[in-house]
Amino acid sequence: MRYRTLLLVSALLLSSHIVLAQQFALSSTKLGRRAGNTQPVYQHFLITKQVNEVNLVLGVLDKKGHFVTNLPPDSFAILDNDRPQKNITFFQKQTDLPLDIAIVLDTSGSVGTRYEAERSSITCFLRQTIRHDDSVMIFAFNQGIRAISPVKYNWRDVSKRLRAIKPDGETALYDTISAAGKWLSDEPRSARRIIIVVSDGEENASKANLSDTVSSVLQAGATVYTINAGDDLDTPAGKQGEEVLKALSDLSGGNYLKASFSGDTGSAFSTIRRELRSQYVLAYKPSGLRGNKFHRVTVVAKGLRVRCRLGYYVP
Repeated sequence: MRYRTLLLVSALLLSSHIVLAQQFALSSTKLGRRAGNTQPVYQHFLITKQVNEVNLVLGVLDKKGHFVTNLPPDSFAILDNDRPQKNITFFQKQTDLPLDIAIVLDTSGSVGTRYEAERSSITCFLRQTIRHDDSVMIFAFNQGIRAISPVKYNWRDVSKRLRAIKPDGETALYDTISAAGKWLSDEPRSARRIIIVVSDGEENASKANLSDTVSSVLQAGATVYTINAGDDLDTPAGKQGEEVLKALSDLSGGNYLKASFSGDTGSAFSTIRRELRSQYVLAYKPSGLRGNKFHRVTVVAKGLRVRCRLGYYVP
């Protein structure tokens, strides 16, 4: 199913916003619509916003997948709708800009015995990652949001609340990610906004659809890291769940990761932790802004892979 995600990303990077809309609508019919919803899925992705400055969070990797953290600003070429951009207003490597993190934790019946290991990995991740100026909220969910736990070094209380949850019920993945996006949107400060999703990607209880969810993520300016904790990736439901998780991470400039064969998510969380402390923050004032037009953003560093959000829409 990877080809659908690649089609989406290629359309956004290489085509006009009209072509993007057509391609995404075609490739997301099953994922982005619920029964009775005939609205084209792409309409939700065209986020109207007054743009004076574009802020980008960048992750840079070499050919072996290792993070590169020591690049100067002139290593990056920025293309805005294929037009080179020179007016960089801010640049910081190995950024210490605070983190606002929403952890979206699947506690539905499909999680089963994996839950205890996932809970332990989350606690370890938070202890190793969070600093005093960071903000974290945990959204545990099944068919509804079961717990919202703010994290401020209250490890014992958070662990107790999560330990009390017994996985059961259905899966409202889209509704919960949308709620996480809203929480991030309501945070007024300047920070890197991160959503970490721990789930198998299956969805059967939300009022929102995938397009609503991505709209919420884009409006929040969030980067989504998804950890696929499922163990049935060869089934139709498993493959669709994988496609959902990949789409969420690809569209937001994040990363899709899988739990180990035994279901351990610790390695995936370690990768996220290293990336969060290896990122660059870059801002520029775009030239050639025009109304009613989607702007593709591409950031290139010679011989390296750069991850960032894929564009913005000018009213």
